[in-house]
Amino acid sequence: MKLIHIILALFLTTSLSSYTSLAQGDDTVYSLADKQPVYPGGMAAFFRYIETNLQYPVAAQAKGVEGRVFVEYIVEKNGKISGAKILKGLNNECDQEAIRLISNTATWAPGEIDGKKVRVKMALPLHFKLPK
Repeated sequence: MKLIHIILALFLTTSLSSYTSLAQGDDTVYSLADKQPVYPGGMAAFFRYIETNLQYPVAAQAKGVEGRVFVEYIVEKNGKISGAKILKGLNNECDQEAIRLISNTATWAPGEIDGKKVRVKMALPLHFKLPK
């Protein structure tokens, strides 16, 4: 029974220290927030942005390259995108296009924890598929 109390005390201490650092303006990057970041107009608008602005690299098309690029990025407290990086790439041209596309999105509504704006890490698969 004592082990359960120790684990519970450790959990509560960790949780409280997270909220204390958040109150002090901590720059922690969260994977999940009470209120997740939102693209202007919602996810349907985000997918329209991707569909409209994705530029399939000519070199990749010529080589017949198809597949997914997984890109990770941070929605900052001001709603801007930073730290875009490839988690799983396809080829250099498609990877660079994924970074360009995500880095140039409109300003998001930032994530929040306890009503305070926080940095939130997001990830997205982008599909590169040649027309038939």
